[in-house]
Amino acid sequence: MPALLLAALVGVLHVHHAPSHDSDAPFEEVVAAAHAAGLDFLVLTEHAPDDRVRGPLPAAERAGRYPGPDGRELLVLVGVELATADGHLLALGARELVPAHGRPGRDVIADIHAQGGFAVVAHPFTHGGWSDWDAPFDGIEVHNGASAFRRIAGPLLPFRMVRAVVARDAALRAMLVRPDPELARLDELLAAGRPVSGYSGADAHQNVSLLGLQLDPYEQMFGVVQTVCPDVPLEEAAVWRALRGGCCHVRYALYDERAGEARPVGFASGRTELQLDGGRRVLELRNAPCGASDMPR
Repeated sequence: MPALLLAALVGVLHVHHAPSHDSDAPFEEVVAAAHAAGLDFLVLTEHAPDDRVRGPLPAAERAGRYPGPDGRELLVLVGVELATADGHLLALGARELVPAHGRPGRDVIADIHAQGGFAVVAHPFTHGGWSDWDAPFDGIEVHNGASAFRRIAGPLLPFRMVRAVVARDAALRAMLVRPDPELARLDELLAAGRPVSGYSGADAHQNVSLLGLQLDPYEQMFGVVQTVCPDVPLEEAAVWRALRGGCCHVRYALYDERAGEARPVGFASGRTELQLDGGRRVLELRNAPCGASDMPR
């Protein structure tokens, strides 16, 4: 089994910029960083300015194609991050914003499904986590960039932040280890017969700095962990179908140069991993073979 996955498309999910309350980065910087990272697509998931009402998705006007300096196109898709009573959800492939404030997660998910969208639990064990594991969500973030960043928190945080500036790759390797709790929960759900998939959320905000130095620039967040989708055309409906159907995989691109060391490991749940360092790190997390999606065209 080869370590390298030949992917037709490379992208990132869970990206924030100026419309979100916790990021003031301009959209132009998002696009420039995506082109610099060699992405084919990205999914904006802004926080809703008012999650009590229905209405247009925040940043809906940003959806479309953006050619780069070399003519290569970036496809921007738009979802939304919703704060329910049970935790945060990414509403993907939805047509409009649904009320989420104070509502049970399962009710919000039902509204997302009614629009033909799908729901992914964001950062399931951090930033408040997720509480209703019987709710009919479609997937969970097995990797979340903001959750990974929390691994450098604690009493040594100031020193670790300095390290992140002067020894970037070493700091990233300390953060980007195998997400054991998230993967264990994914396997539990799959073993119970739940049709769920694992996703990577960059959770990129470009809002962490030290002494004027940006510690979470978009280009870095877009380049270290990515979503790869084999044999998918660069079209909105096709990318949504691939993502919804679990046809895309989580790629720790930071470790690409070590691809020859990766060893495939299969799990009873049907998914596989390309593991490094005896399983402490991973090159790739692959969902169980994807099925046909009922995402409307």
